[in-house]
Amino acid sequence: MIRTGRAVARERITRRFERNALAAAAAGLSRVRVEDEQHDGGHVVIDGRKVLNMGSCAYLGLNVDQRLKQGAIEAVERFGPVFSSSTAYTSVPLYTRLEQQLGEIMGCRTLVPTTTTLGHFAFLQVAPESGDVVIVDAQAHASLHLAAHLPQAQGIEIWAVAHNDPSELEEAILRAEADGAGRIWYVADGVYSMYGDTFFSGELLSLLDAHPSLHAYIDDAHGFSWFGYHGCGLVRDGVGLHPRVIIAASLSKSFGSGGAALAIPDEDLADRIQVASGTMTFSGPLHPAELGAATVSAEIHLSDEGADRQAELMRQIRLMRQLLAGARVPVADASLTPIWYLPVGPAQAAIDLGRKLLDAEIYTNVALFPAVPHGMAGLRFTQTLYHSDADLMRVADTLGELLPEVLSDRNVVDLR
Repeated sequence: MIRTGRAVARERITRRFERNALAAAAAGLSRVRVEDEQHDGGHVVIDGRKVLNMGSCAYLGLNVDQRLKQGAIEAVERFGPVFSSSTAYTSVPLYTRLEQQLGEIMGCRTLVPTTTTLGHFAFLQVAPESGDVVIVDAQAHASLHLAAHLPQAQGIEIWAVAHNDPSELEEAILRAEADGAGRIWYVADGVYSMYGDTFFSGELLSLLDAHPSLHAYIDDAHGFSWFGYHGCGLVRDGVGLHPRVIIAASLSKSFGSGGAALAIPDEDLADRIQVASGTMTFSGPLHPAELGAATVSAEIHLSDEGADRQAELMRQIRLMRQLLAGARVPVADASLTPIWYLPVGPAQAAIDLGRKLLDAEIYTNVALFPAVPHGMAGLRFTQTLYHSDADLMRVADTLGELLPEVLSDRNVVDLR
């Protein structure tokens, strides 16, 4: 059998991915099972040592909040560990409460998929139709690229455009319009999960105004909760309640609970996603503990406390940028998000630096191809309200001390 070039390329990528993943695991940096007896949020126990955790996405420090724990416990007491039914048939009343709260946060109809990835599958299975074109940012989250196989299997064209490039996006839109496309769906992230850079809200609004056929589906998993009024997220804050912008969000990161959200201003489209998509019908429900914790988190976000937590996190983000600059630690992007990325270059050099940090009792996420472009391996750091100013200072100082050793290799990226 003759294999296509696309299949061969995919196999090569998969093999390289496997090699990188095994190397990171062998260094004790990935697939780590922490040894905590009780998680405190800001640290994890690895190999018997309590280390600072700079790899958590619990940005607002809610995932071990006692109020969320109590909400989860009460939900389990009422409904058990799992309510064993598809939501297409029956579901617990906590779903209704959470949908109402998320609708208040987002300002429109909001569905609750089990995970953000399954939400992508639900939307991209149903929303694009014959004659439409789907345009995906080249560095959009892997789950979006994976979900784009669904419309592609239905014969809908899938195009990729350069990362965060509004000019190339407009060229693609014009080409699709010239080809007689129906609707054009732009698929991207709000905050990109590796570099922490953000999408171009102003340019997107201009493109939406200029091209009535353009729609956008934006994954704001890493921008939701810690940013925007009541935690509505970076996308909702940047584009407002636009009738042709659909926002996906995660409840398992900054929100601290579990599950996901799809904010869909078009009620008819929301109904179709709810009843006609495979993953909203055949996937299992959120567990009662997740729903109970999520309703409590939503109450916090809708209160003044949510804004106070956001303000404190932003203060710490600004402080971290200042500390990194002072220690001459380069970052790939300086956007004010709780994610920042230190590019190193070769995969092994990134693994070595990650191991040196772990030896210094700082854990972070090593990022290797295909999570980042080939040759741009590095370390992803995340900030949460569990970190003190002293913790941040220690991270910057330690990196400032370790980087000269790593940079002595001429193949390593030096952005300083």
